[in-house]
Amino acid sequence: ESLFTARVPAEVLLNTRTMVVAETKTQVFLTTLGSERQAAVEVQPFYPEAEIVFVAGNFEQVDNYLEDVRAMLQDDDSLVDKLLRRAFSEGVSDVHIVPRYSSYTVFFRHLGVRHHVHEGDLDEYNTLAARIKDLSRMDLAERRIPQDGGFQMEYNGKLVDLRVATLPTGANEYVVIRLLDPDRVQPSLNGLGITRVAEWRKGVSRPDGLCLICGPTGSGKTTTLNASIKEMDRFGSSIFTLEDPVEYRIPYLGQVNTNPALGLDFARGIRAFMRSDPDIIVVGEIRDPETARNAIKAAETGHLVLGTLHTGTIHGALQRLRDLDVPANELVYLLRSVLVQRLLRTICTSCQGAGCQACSHTGYAARTIVSECAYFPGEEDVKKLLKGDRWWPSMLEDAVGKYEEGLTTSKEIIRVFGEEARALISTDKKGA
Repeated sequence: ESLFTARVPAEVLLNTRTMVVAETKTQVFLTTLGSERQAAVEVQPFYPEAEIVFVAGNFEQVDNYLEDVRAMLQDDDSLVDKLLRRAFSEGVSDVHIVPRYSSYTVFFRHLGVRHHVHEGDLDEYNTLAARIKDLSRMDLAERRIPQDGGFQMEYNGKLVDLRVATLPTGANEYVVIRLLDPDRVQPSLNGLGITRVAEWRKGVSRPDGLCLICGPTGSGKTTTLNASIKEMDRFGSSIFTLEDPVEYRIPYLGQVNTNPALGLDFARGIRAFMRSDPDIIVVGEIRDPETARNAIKAAETGHLVLGTLHTGTIHGALQRLRDLDVPANELVYLLRSVLVQRLLRTICTSCQGAGCQACSHTGYAARTIVSECAYFPGEEDVKKLLKGDRWWPSMLEDAVGKYEEGLTTSKEIIRVFGEEARALISTDKKGA
């Protein structure tokens, strides 16, 4: 009787034309229609502690076994396919596949919040994880270190990119799939909900200087950057972007992936761009003194530099640059505009927050940016900023304004901003 094993992925059994006959704690018995040497090399990593023993098998039995494996592989494909098509149809940004002691769970992240969508046994988890790793061109036998990969699939007549990361958690791996649907990116700055977007536009319309988009991971910074770039003259200006990694391709741009393994980091990328006749340089993240220094150098020599920082306020952005050894006197001449943003879920217009099919019964159907934004037309404005002055509405004030307009709920604002938001919210409004 042939033995199916979730340990060896179906692809390996089919490639080597091998059947697993039996397994004990110390030995694995195989029969193969191909090369025994190749089968041993490819199967051994899945049984690091066991000896591999080949036994004679009959052709028909092995052939039938491989047919069953092929059918099982098609089932795996349909499981992955079904899961991802459902995720795309529901507008999900990330899929989390979480193994536990004797089962596994699938979560979808929708509008920034995780929801439980599926529960299955470990056999199903093993086939699902192996199939996803194979599609992502990862090492199937390696379960001890994190891996990154990706693949494409067809959805609604277009190819969409999926980025995959695995994390070792004991005997199994936590798998995260990020769905990059090009149609989901808002094409225009106007559609993102940035209250003082005119202040940001003034900065990015300047021929030189430094413009910053700030906020935590997952606050929509890349989307705002892309929307800003799409408004620029991509024929008349030479625009280069340095990203980790490039998520969405934009025509007529030089988009470069950082590759630290080969020494291509943000700092080195900016230096390379400077020799490539740029007008505008976009730096995915200013995270160390050398990148900050090179970004400032590019801004000083007549280029417009757009970058992102992980800070929560405009004053925090300034402090972060000072921490990265950028002298205050250089910022006085170079800082143009700073936009700090986060994402808030907005009430579903179909059901007014009650919960319906359109919003997957969450009461929320989309997200909007809440932000604080300031433009610095001259040196005096930056000097006022350096002294700690503020003449723009804070991000929390902007969020409360959107709540008072009926766009969101007090519960959502408290979820995003914590207890400090409660004092600012009048409880007589809807959603309190």
